[in-house]
This record gives sequence, C-alpha cells and structure tokens, in this order.
Amino acid sequence: MFNLLEATVKPLMLNTKILEVAYEMYLEAPQSIHPVINLRDLSYRTGASLLECRNAIVEAYNLGRFPQCALEK
Repeated sequence: MFNLLEATVKPLMLNTKILEVAYEMYLEAPQSIHPVINLRDLSYRTGASLLECRNAIVEAYNLGRFPQCALEK
C-alpha cells in the first residue's frame, strides 16, 4: 500500500527548478556517450545545495529521465 502511494507521490516531489536547469545543461553538453552535468554549476544557477542537485537528478534518473548522463563536481 505504501509503495503504491510512494510511487504515485514521489514524481510530484521532484524539484522542478533544478531539473529544468539540469535538462538545459544536459542538452548543452557535448553529446558523447555520457553527457556531463556539472553539479557546482547547477548549484550556482539554482541556488540549491550540491546534495539537493545530486539527489534531484538521481531521483529523476530512477524515473527514466537523464539517460546515460554523468555528474561531476
């Protein structure tokens, strides 16, 4: 029961500001095997902490977004 609730609510809890900026960075990155998203730059652009940025991208990745991306500090 709780797993169903969590699966339904979790996508709504993602930080859209972080993910919008991260998606822009993802599209701007050279399209190699693994486009790189720089967490420090993302943090600077959004005002969020490095950990918040990392967690938002990892959660989105677990939901099928940001395929084959790499994160760097």
